[in-house]
Amino acid sequence: MLNAIELAWAGLKNYVRDNNVNFSLKDVRHLAHQWMLSLSKVTAMGYINETQKIENMFKKSDRFIEEIEEQLIDEEEDTDSSEEEMDD
Repeated sequence: MLNAIELAWAGLKNYVRDNNVNFSLKDVRHLAHQWMLSLSKVTAMGYINETQKIENMFKKSDRFIEEIEEQLIDEEEDTDSSEEEMDD
């Protein structure tokens, strides 16, 4: 979900699904057009803000992993060394 267009596409599909009572392609086209015309600036900004929030969460997660990565590698090496000593 790092692309705001995916959120907008989901909104469009939900609108068409909820309002499509005749199940004709003509109605789907009309409903899609209707949804696009009614899309407000506030809703569009909401899609963008949600995408940025998810992106920031991923960035924080990446930084955290980078911070602990060396500790994890060091702990794994210590465990391997201990196991080798026990085998001797």
